[in-house]
Parts: sequence; structure tokens; C-alpha cells
Amino acid sequence: MTAEFDGNGAARGGRGPSGRGAGGPAGPGADALARGPVGFIAGNLSLPVLAARKVKEEGRFLAVAGIGGEASEELRGLADRYTELSLGELRPLSGFFLGCGVRDVCMAGGVSRETIIRNYRPDEEAVKLMEGLRSFQTDSILRAVAGWLEARGLNLVSVTDLVPEILVRPGRIGRAEPSPELEEDLSFAFRIARELGRLDVGQTVVACDKIAVALEGADGTDATIRRGASLCSKPVAVAKVLKPSQDTRLDLPVVGPPTVRLLAEVKAGGLALDARGLILLEEEECARLADEAGIALVAWLDPPGAAGRAPRGGGPGGEDRGGPGAGEHGAG
Repeated sequence: MTAEFDGNGAARGGRGPSGRGAGGPAGPGADALARGPVGFIAGNLSLPVLAARKVKEEGRFLAVAGIGGEASEELRGLADRYTELSLGELRPLSGFFLGCGVRDVCMAGGVSRETIIRNYRPDEEAVKLMEGLRSFQTDSILRAVAGWLEARGLNLVSVTDLVPEILVRPGRIGRAEPSPELEEDLSFAFRIARELGRLDVGQTVVACDKIAVALEGADGTDATIRRGASLCSKPVAVAKVLKPSQDTRLDLPVVGPPTVRLLAEVKAGGLALDARGLILLEEEECARLADEAGIALVAWLDPPGAAGRAPRGGGPGGEDRGGPGAGEHGAG
């Protein structure tokens, strides 16, 4: 499963108040997924519940393997079949899905460090798998688990194939617009975050006056934001991105209202999100919270810089999704 995710979304679907469609294209497996049963390996927070509701709205069979101590109890009522497993129980995991007649499986939600420490009970298959790894970085572990499941007839798919509207789109979210100085810091943080992701260390960077004051490590996104803000006497710029080699089936970064509330608490100036595949939950609520706190919330395919400054209404290739006087924020 993934490292800790931010966000606490609720179900969204169809078209938002702005009349636009879903937030991004469905993956190549979307058509097949629409016709067959699906399985979830479910961690914490709201993403598994949001996706499960969407699956059930479409009348499909849903089997859920919830990680003990992490998965929401609501999933028991949504699933046609449910089991609870500890981290590392690979054989029971594959056996559960195959026994349910499920072949398409997605990972959704996060796992806390407490569960990783206290609820990791590897079976013989997991021990063998870990012994064969050269690296114990998140990507390496998740890719190994995905490969193990696929070797047993299961097909790992992205949760965004099921709920494409949760993908953030390029542009400005809400009404707050970054000043030229803040935009430069956001762009700087964005570029550093991509380098950090390339090393598979973290995906969040906090910057101030074009200085990276905090880089995400094992402490996670929230601690990184707090740490960076504590080092600066002015509002900081925060960027959260995808890793350059991100496997979109595994460990996609997620942002939701809890992240924006934290930014308001530490009096951050802005947050730049990677529009190449980052998940944004409860976009309207995120925009509302950002507007209340005067936080600039933007999504970029690439940061402004060498190619010139982004248009004032949005990021490169994006659109203005919350201009002055707009009463809506373009949630998908």
C-alpha cells in the first residue's frame, strides 16, 4: 500500500457546477472495468469509500480487502464481499480476490506508519518477495507486490480508471491568485519536488525566497509543511507532485481539504499541484477553504519559468476556474 495520503473527500460525479466533464481521461482499462467485477485493496481516509460508492452506483460487483486498522467501516456495507487482512498477507489477499471471481484490482487509500510498524505480518510469500528486493523504497515495494499479484492472474488498475473526475486539472482553483513573487517560489518548489520524486524520496517541497526550507521524507506531507512554515517569517510556497516515473496504478499523491486547512493554519501563501495525475478530493471545498484563507491554489502541467510566466488566470495549458465573483469552483 501507499504512504500516508492527505484528503478526506466525498463522492463527486458527472458534471460540476461549471458544466465541465470529468477531470481527466480514463485509463486504458476503463471500458473493461465498466463491464466486470472489481476488487479494492483499501487503506485509510476517504478515497476507497468514494471509489466504492461509484462502483456500486454502476451496479458492479465489489470485493474489498481492507487493511486492518486503516479501512473505513463503511466499506463493509458497500462491498459485496469483504475481508480484513494485515499488511504482508499476500497469499490470503490473492486467494480472496480469485475466490470472488475478481481479476481487476486497485489500491486505494493510505497506510499509517503506526500500522506499518504494528500490523505488518508477512506470510511466507511476502518474506520471499522482500528478500528478493534490492531497494526498499516505496516504488520498489509496491511494484514488487503488483508483479506478484499479476503473476497470479490479477490485473492491477488505477483507481482513477474508476473515478477519473478526481484527477486535478490544470488551472487556478478558487479565486486567490499568486503574486509574481509567490508564483516564483511555487515554481521553484515545484521543480525541486520533481527532483525529489525522481530520487523516490518524497513528493512535497516547501520554499521561501527561492530557498527549499523543507523536503518531504519519512515524516510525510503534513509534517513537511509544518516544518517548512516554522522556519519562515513570511507565507511559504508548497508544491506536491508526481514522481517522474510514477506508476499511476500505485501510490498516486492525494490532496484534499485537510491539506488546505493545514495550509491555512500555518498561514501558507500557496500550493502548486501536479496536473499530470495528482488526485484532488472535494475540489469545491478545497477552493472554498483556500479562498477564505487567501491561499493561491494552482495546478500546473509544468511550472512557469523557462517557457515564460503562466497566464494570470491559470497554469500552462490551463483555465481560470474561479475568477472574481464566481460562485463556483469547477469541481468535477
